[in-house]
Amino acid sequence: MDGLDITVVSGPDPAVVDEILALLHRSARATGHAAISEHKRMELVRRPDTSGPGTTPPPARLVAGVLARLPQVADLIGYAHVGGDPAVRDYAVELTVDPGADGAPAIADALLGASVDQVKALGGGNLRLWQSQAAAADDARASAHGFHLERNLIQMRCPLPLPRPDPAAGSAPGIPIATRPFRPGGDEEAWLATNNRAFASHPEQGHWDLATLLEHESEPWFDPEGFLLLEEGGRLVGSCWTKIHASTDPPLGEIYVIGVDPEFHGRGWGRALTLAGLDWLAGRGLRVGMLYVDADNRAAVSMYRSMGFAEDHVDRAYVTTVDPA
Repeated sequence: MDGLDITVVSGPDPAVVDEILALLHRSARATGHAAISEHKRMELVRRPDTSGPGTTPPPARLVAGVLARLPQVADLIGYAHVGGDPAVRDYAVELTVDPGADGAPAIADALLGASVDQVKALGGGNLRLWQSQAAAADDARASAHGFHLERNLIQMRCPLPLPRPDPAAGSAPGIPIATRPFRPGGDEEAWLATNNRAFASHPEQGHWDLATLLEHESEPWFDPEGFLLLEEGGRLVGSCWTKIHASTDPPLGEIYVIGVDPEFHGRGWGRALTLAGLDWLAGRGLRVGMLYVDADNRAAVSMYRSMGFAEDHVDRAYVTTVDPA
């Protein structure tokens, strides 16, 4: 694209971070969906790693930020975020283009190409591309840069409050459970142990450590009252962590992380925890519930549909192996 200026930064100064955040905000307002995922945004604003002996550094960090500018446009018009762990050569990229920019497809193509080149310069490795609300043009762009489809992640939504089950109509009530709110400073270790068993093979949710959890607890949206824990015999066996997206249109109440210890599967607690989380969100005035589920998890998709959820859109992950330069 004529005149397009692409630059790469590894530790953007606060003014550049502010530009990036402003672009992400413009994109989100125009599309109704976050421009990049939450953990990528957290990598962007994360302070430099100052961990010392005996401490655990963050599991991933900003490796490169790719900036796109046009000389006649004051605002940043495009951004690609490359995060990951250079030690194991495993990276992920997400990108966004200003919704008002001319030539958006060419800008996105340039951002992706520069991101691949950056991974090449770092010695190559696995590179995963995440695309929100993926369309045929996104599939074509990914393929042109050597990526193939890896995962489809469905965002599903439901109206709140959910209608009460009517046994006479054949709808079964959920299993009654009693939950309690998460206690910051007291429940972290137990929750991490249960979460990491529940998501042992999950690429994003598994293998959390205390630093990751505490970082999420410091987010402005975090509310321990909406982080519901289920116990049996004094043991934490499951949880439903909710999140309120107050700035979206409409505001969304998300089932953010839900999990049951594998030892306790088969008791209907996944559905019961989902219902408890949706009830909590409805009690805060939310009228739309939301969650993400892998398309391959057919049992979960079927369960959510039976509860009143419907597909809103699909995010896609594409993956490639980048050779070193």
